[in-house]
Amino acid sequence: MTALAIDSHVHLHSAAGAMEALHTARDRLNRNGRTGVVMLAERQGFDVLNAIRDNLVATSEPESFWLDEKRTLLILAGSQIISSEKLEILALATTRRLTDGAPAEKIIADMTAAGAIIILPWGVGKWLGKRGALVDRLIASARPGTLLLGDNGGRPGFWPVPQFKSGPHVLSGSDPLPLPGWPAGLAKLASLIDVDLSFDTPAASLKRALHDPATSIGRTGRLAGPIRFVIDQTRLRLHGGRAVP
Repeated sequence: MTALAIDSHVHLHSAAGAMEALHTARDRLNRNGRTGVVMLAERQGFDVLNAIRDNLVATSEPESFWLDEKRTLLILAGSQIISSEKLEILALATTRRLTDGAPAEKIIADMTAAGAIIILPWGVGKWLGKRGALVDRLIASARPGTLLLGDNGGRPGFWPVPQFKSGPHVLSGSDPLPLPGWPAGLAKLASLIDVDLSFDTPAASLKRALHDPATSIGRTGRLAGPIRFVIDQTRLRLHGGRAVP
């Protein structure tokens, strides 16, 4: 078994800084002898992985790469899709891309057919009201193991999430904000899991483990404190949510 530390919600906002960010993630996730994993959630209009793929080590899968020959950091392709209901959906460990704007149920069905790891990531105010009711319905209607929930390093510890107690696996990720200095938050929150990992087909190994409801998943890192939460949200709104250059 291979001990993994997984950042399940990674945005690479800039090709220019992507390799530096991945090395930062490796150093943080490799602590305690674990192999690191970053699961990319590239937004529509972004294709940073394709821009840096020649700097990575390919596997037998189109969706997975190693940072280098030492195989200390696994990088998985993936995307973030915004549904017509303005709900974020992560389709991970897949090269298939969908455009924003389809209903959440259709996005999940299409990405399930593509064999993706599908995560509904928590976000500030995004699981409340009508969207919160939609999240509840999606969880209730999903087959066991096909839909995961996502926690992130921007959630303050004082903000409880009732859906995290509903049964699906919860994966943790950093969800770094598109602000100057964006690599700083990368890999600060991660999931811990032991997997029978194939170095040649690692995405397939990880999918089998995460789709198994019996798999045990831990967590490392800290949620945001109240002061950091307020500062980050203020900076994000002042910056207008634009990706850093």
